[in-house]
Amino acid sequence: MNEAIILRSEAAQHEQDAADSFERCDTDGFLSQWASGCTAQKKRLAAAIADRDGVAEFPALFDLDGELVAAKLIDGKYGLVWGILASDDPASDITEWVTAFPKRESTMAKKGYAEGMVLAPAYADLRGANACNVTAVAIRTDGGFSRNVEIVA
Repeated sequence: MNEAIILRSEAAQHEQDAADSFERCDTDGFLSQWASGCTAQKKRLAAAIADRDGVAEFPALFDLDGELVAAKLIDGKYGLVWGILASDDPASDITEWVTAFPKRESTMAKKGYAEGMVLAPAYADLRGANACNVTAVAIRTDGGFSRNVEIVA
């Protein structure tokens, strides 16, 4: 059986578990309902990644000639920033910081960069600062940068 079909079936079962829990109780089952819903969301994302042969779309940084720049997104103190890497190794030192996703493309172009999208190997996980904002997200398996990606835009 196809992996994506199995994952979607498991997601549907988790959603059914949440609905069944809700029917059986008043407020006592909220935690299991929440967990089942989160797990279903993760399984659906994993199925979508499986449908794409194990890849998902991620932002990437390019120079103005359209060449991929060795950089990875980092959640900084004031939001997302591009860490320009010293080499293609995603664990290498950061040599420059560039604010990610400015309001105007011209802001990025003045710095010599453009943002785009790539398809990179990924897996589904649950992330969030606390239980109120847990959501399923695609996580790169390459540490945040690789040249072995497909350029989308």
